[in-house]
Amino acid sequence: MRHRIFIASPLPDNVKKVLLDYQQEKLSNPCFRKVPQEALHLTLIFIGYVSDSDLLKIIEVSKNSINSSSPAKVQLNRIGGGPNPHSPRLIWAEGKASNELNKLHKTLEQGLINQGINFKTENRLFKPHITLARIKQDNNFTLPPLGEIEIKINESFIINQISIIRSKLMPHGPKYTTIKSFDF
Repeated sequence: MRHRIFIASPLPDNVKKVLLDYQQEKLSNPCFRKVPQEALHLTLIFIGYVSDSDLLKIIEVSKNSINSSSPAKVQLNRIGGGPNPHSPRLIWAEGKASNELNKLHKTLEQGLINQGINFKTENRLFKPHITLARIKQDNNFTLPPLGEIEIKINESFIINQISIIRSKLMPHGPKYTTIKSFDF
């Protein structure tokens, strides 16, 4: 069986509230398909489609990475369009990675590589982000000026758990199922 997998961290309730308030206030335009509350997360590594045997390896790598890392701080400082701010596909909260978060990301990435897991590695520094909405590519909708939806924020939290999540693509948006979680 094939699974579409990523590794992520859940968000604390206080950060979710800030993000949900932002969605309510700024993303009412029908060109935005908002991410539901239960699906908000910080993606650490998107892996893609894997087999059952690779999924077992991903679980082992995640467990080992937690055991060799410490809780990591995330500082969110902006909500805006991405990944290309000049032609965004997403609205996301983004921020700065702490040394601990960079170490966790590198440990996970190297562990996956060592296990022969095929995924696209980033050729740039890890930039934490939380997807809040996808922008519909439809000529019936007009995207508001990005200046109206970009804001500065100052929210931080500690990652104290990572989860392996299965993403099943559906017509109304992805459906996420947590396969396994590990606490620091």
